[in-house]
Amino acid sequence: MDATGLHVADSGSGPVVLLLHGNGEDGASLAPVAADLARDHRVLAPDARGHGRSPRGTGPLTIARMADDVAGVLAAVGGAADVVGYSDGGNVGLMLALRHPGRVRSLVVYGANVDPGGLTARTRAEVTAAWLGQRARGLVDPAARARAEVTDLMVRQPRIPLRALARVRVPVLVAAGEHDVIRRAHTEAVAAALPAGECAVVPGADHGLPMSDPEAFVRLVRGFWAAHAG
Repeated sequence: MDATGLHVADSGSGPVVLLLHGNGEDGASLAPVAADLARDHRVLAPDARGHGRSPRGTGPLTIARMADDVAGVLAAVGGAADVVGYSDGGNVGLMLALRHPGRVRSLVVYGANVDPGGLTARTRAEVTAAWLGQRARGLVDPAARARAEVTDLMVRQPRIPLRALARVRVPVLVAAGEHDVIRRAHTEAVAAALPAGECAVVPGADHGLPMSDPEAFVRLVRGFWAAHAG
């Protein structure tokens, strides 16, 4: 645990990278990405609250609180970071840039959305059905109740108005797969709403690219960094 109470994997040395995992996962899910980036960076990969080895804590489980949590991680190391977020981790990254702009040097998000309507209709229906089932079972099963709370992060969160993204002044790559669970029009709209936003749709890829092909994902990240070096 670090000072924030989160479990944080800390590897490598150099400029700090904050690596944020997806819904229902933990930092270890992106271990190959972390290992590659740690060749020339210090990579901080926290487990979000209520995920992996990080405690749930008290109060509501929200994307905004998760952003505040990782701001605390960066405060503990004394600076800002290049932030890389996958799926819900991308949502946290966008929220971090809004709530704690001084902690973000640049941002790469993959498969992120600013509201539940960013999901494809099929995905949103599937996630909602799973959430309703978990809530029903949660009346008698605490484990199902905990899963429902995490799934709720996709069903009713985040809620970031596109117009709010005008406040994010750092370079941001908004990426997704050609066959992502995020609607392409949504990905494009998020990128367009950011003053220094860029959009990339990876041909042939789906939502799970950072885990299924970490080398391709790291190439995407490093290419963006190289284009904005100096």
